Amino acid sequence: MARAANIRRSRIYEDLVQSLAGEKGTLMLHSEKKLFPTLRELLSFAAMLGFSDKRRKKLDPNFGYEDIAGTQYEHSDAIEILWAIAVAELGSTDILKDGREREAADIFEEYANGGLEIISSWILNDSSKKPYQAIIDGLEGY
Repeated sequence: MARAANIRRSRIYEDLVQSLAGEKGTLMLHSEKKLFPTLRELLSFAAMLGFSDKRRKKLDPNFGYEDIAGTQYEHSDAIEILWAIAVAELGSTDILKDGREREAADIFEEYANGGLEIISSWILNDSSKKPYQAIIDGLEGY
């Protein structure tokens, strides 16, 4: 495994991504912790959610992309999630070979995109709830 490739996300969910990565509030009352302290953590959560739902969605180039430098993933648990999803998707550790970083990143991005679609639907289904509560409720019903 070499260095991580840049991780792209579709701009279609950019408002959602920005609101969740900066959302205040957790399960604890009076908490000032962010729901997802970093975009990397949000995308990792979304990728795991998308993978568990088998929702792999290509990023639509018509909406454009935002990216996170691959170095933000290195030396963190997020890189392990990226590689684990790629290995599980392909059923082979061959994806871990040098030169396949972009392919692994594409798999991760597509599952993250699918996960963001799920999260978006949870939030849109009950707009009276705070986004973090809609996510918690969505996970409980999962």
